[in-house]
Amino acid sequence: MVFLKKEKNEKLFLGIDLGTTYSLASTIRNNRIVLLLDDKNRYLLPSVVHYKKNTISIGWSALENIIKDPSNTICSVKRLLGRSIEFIKYNYPILPYIIEEKKSGGIFFHTNFGFVTPVDVASEILKFLIKRANFLFNQEVCSSIITVPAYFDNFQKQAIKQAAILSKINLIKLLNEPTAAAIAYGSQMRKKGIVFIYDLGGGTFDVSILKLNKNIFEVLATSGNSNLGGDDFDSVLANYIYSKSNLLNKCNDFFQSSLLQIAKETKLKLTKYNTVKICFLNWEGFITRDEFNSLIIDFVKQSLLICSKLLQDINLSVDKIEEVIMVGGSTRVPLVYKEVSKFFKKLPLSSINPDQVVAIGAAIQANMLIGANIKNKKILLDVMPLSLGIEVMGGFVEKIIFRNTLIPISKTQEFTTYKDNQTSILIHIVQGERALVKDCISLYRFILKNIKPQKAGLVRILVTFNVDTNGLINVKISEKNSNQEKNIVIDNNIVLKELNISKIVDNSLKYAKEDYYFRIKEEKKIECMHVLRILNTALEKDSKLITKEELNKIKYLEKKLKESINQNDLFSMKINLKKLEEESKNFFSLQLKNAISLSLIKKVLKENI
Repeated sequence: MVFLKKEKNEKLFLGIDLGTTYSLASTIRNNRIVLLLDDKNRYLLPSVVHYKKNTISIGWSALENIIKDPSNTICSVKRLLGRSIEFIKYNYPILPYIIEEKKSGGIFFHTNFGFVTPVDVASEILKFLIKRANFLFNQEVCSSIITVPAYFDNFQKQAIKQAAILSKINLIKLLNEPTAAAIAYGSQMRKKGIVFIYDLGGGTFDVSILKLNKNIFEVLATSGNSNLGGDDFDSVLANYIYSKSNLLNKCNDFFQSSLLQIAKETKLKLTKYNTVKICFLNWEGFITRDEFNSLIIDFVKQSLLICSKLLQDINLSVDKIEEVIMVGGSTRVPLVYKEVSKFFKKLPLSSINPDQVVAIGAAIQANMLIGANIKNKKILLDVMPLSLGIEVMGGFVEKIIFRNTLIPISKTQEFTTYKDNQTSILIHIVQGERALVKDCISLYRFILKNIKPQKAGLVRILVTFNVDTNGLINVKISEKNSNQEKNIVIDNNIVLKELNISKIVDNSLKYAKEDYYFRIKEEKKIECMHVLRILNTALEKDSKLITKEELNKIKYLEKKLKESINQNDLFSMKINLKKLEEESKNFFSLQLKNAISLSLIKKVLKENI
C-alpha cells in the first residue's frame, strides 16, 4: 500500500459512492484523483455487513458469511432504503432475513447483534470508508459528498442522509450518480456538448442528459428505475440454474444464498467467456452467454425504453447527443454494451473505469464546492426527478414544481376554500406524474384548522415548496388572514406506503389520455354540483321573485342535471348544465336587482337617521 503524507492546510474531503454491490471513496490531493485503497490494494468495498452477537464485520470479511450465515449478513441494502414492508414482500419475497415493520414506518432486521434498520446497515459501510480515509491520510475527514441514484425519491434520499448523520459525516451534498459521472468525464476529458449518461449498477438504473459547456454542467433531464440492476440479472440466472439442475426441495436460506452466489460468479465469467462450467452441490453443467443473454434481454430493453421516453420528454433526437457515457458494473455485460451502442448509433465511452467514475466525479464536485482553486470552480445545475404538488378538490393533483425543473427552487401557489364558512382544510402533499392523488406518492398530510369562517373563495392559503440542492423538500403553509403557519420537513418517519417509483413516469405517459378525460369529467361534475348548491341557496331565499311555472322548470332541470351527475355522463352534464344556466338567468337577474334595491333602501335609512 502507498501511504500518503498529510499536506499542511489541505483539507480532506471525500466523494463517496454508496453502491448496491460495492462502495468506494475518492479524494483529490495535489490536484490528482486518489482512490482509497485497503491493505490489499482494493478500492472496492463490498456493500455487505455481517452481524454477530458482539461484533460487526463490513466488506470483504462480511462477504465470506453470505453463504455461512445468510440471515445475519445484509447485502444490497441500498435497494431496501426508504422502502415499506409491503414493497419488500412484493419485490423481494425470498430474502433470507427476518424482517419486521417499524411502528413509525419502514423496516428493521432481526440479527444476532440485535434490531438493525437499513439505515444502520448503510451507516456501517459509510463509517468503514471514513475510517479507511482517516488511516490512509492520518487526518480527520472535513466533509463529504455522497452519491445517490438520480431517481431516488425523497424517502430514499432522507434514508441516505440519516445514514450519513449516524456515521458522523459532514454531508455537504447528495449528488446524483449520473451527474457525478458526467462531471468526471467533463472535467478530466474536457468533454463538451450534450451527453447521455447510462448508469446500470447493482440495484438501480439511472439515465441523465447533461449539457457540458466549459465551467457549467447543466442537467437537462433525468429518469430511471430505482429497482432495476445487476441483482436482477443474478436473480433470473439463479432461477435458471435451479430449473436446469433439477435440484428440487432445497429451498432453504443456505441453498438460496449459495445459488445466488454461483449466479453472480457465473455472470462475471460470462463477460469474458462464451461458456462457463458450473459445479453446484452434486450437479455439474454449462451456461452459455447466449442463454444468459436470453434471460436478461427484457431488462436491457426496459432500460432502453426509459432512455427513449426521456429523449421524447425533452424533444431530443439521438443524433444530437455528442457522447454516451456508460457507468456502473453491470454495463460490463457484453449484451448491455451491444444494445446501448445499437440504440444510440455510436460506441459509448467507458474509458474511465465504470466502477470508479461516480466516486471520482463526487470528489471533483467536492473540490468544486470547497476547494481553494476558485479559477477552476464549476457550476452544476441539477433537476427535480419527480413533480411535487398538493391534492385539490376531486382527488386531483395540482402540480407546483414540475419534473425536470432546475434545483434549488422555491415556488409558492395560492389556494382557497371550496365551501362557505369552511373552518379547516386538508393539506395533502404528493409526488408523482399522474393526475389523480391515488396514483401518486403520498408524502405528508395534515389538517389546517381554526380558519376564520368566510365565503368560499375568500380564504387565502399559501403553499411554498423549497427544494434544496440535494433534492430534499421543505414545505411552508400559511393562511393570510389568521397568520397561521406550518413548516414541514419531509422525512422518513412518515408511514411509508407501497411504492413503485419506476412506473410513475411510464404510467403518466401510458395513461395520459385517460387521466385527461377523467379530469375533464370530474371537474365538470364539481362545477355542476357547485352551481346546484348556489342555485338551491338562492331559491331558498328568493324563489318568490319568479313565477311558479319558472320555478317548476328550474326544479325539473335541476333533477335532470343531478341524474347526469349520478350517471357520470359528461355530455349529458354539459347540456343539462347549459339548459339550467339559461333557465336561471332571469331568476339571478331579478335577485341581483332586488339585492341592489335593498342596499339602496338601507343606505337612505342610514343617511336619514
